Amino acid sequence: MINRQTLLFAVLFLVTLAIWQLGDVTLAPPAATKTEHYQPDFIAKDLVTTRFDETGKRSERLESVYAEYFQLLEQATFDKPIVYLFDDKGKEEWKVTAETGVLNTDDNVILRDKVHLDGLLPTSFISTLDTPYLELDLVTQDVRSNRQVNIVAKEFQTEGVGLKGHLDRKYFELLDQGHAIYFNEKR
Repeated sequence: MINRQTLLFAVLFLVTLAIWQLGDVTLAPPAATKTEHYQPDFIAKDLVTTRFDETGKRSERLESVYAEYFQLLEQATFDKPIVYLFDDKGKEEWKVTAETGVLNTDDNVILRDKVHLDGLLPTSFISTLDTPYLELDLVTQDVRSNRQVNIVAKEFQTEGVGLKGHLDRKYFELLDQGHAIYFNEKR
């Protein structure tokens, strides 16, 4: 049998060995996350750019107080962008404003913060649309949002969460929590 003194020395040796092994471990520093800071390829102040269709008619105009273009990211960022869309006759049909915006190379504009859309023609099926976020495809005129949306028209006012629609086809669909108020003219 092992006497108590030998057992005590064996336990003490194992504890010392464990402390020595744990004390010698050096913890690897946490991996530093690499943050990319892209520099714009060019900047513009008071930018105005107009696009024309195949027949020479204006199709859209983009204005911005300040813009940066990043070739590597294939996108442009805008401060206080204003987007005008024109009808087939070349008249301003829609005006969209926001605090910030991003234009991708596939002609998709993402607008954020205080997005406001105005129907500029007397025949516009809506007067205004307000939301904090809106995606607008400049080619197809499709619009999308996943945020709160308020729409005002001559005959109704509606609000809800989420939107998909098409400006040219005069179609909007609220995706969730939609409700509307319809106005009746006096007869």
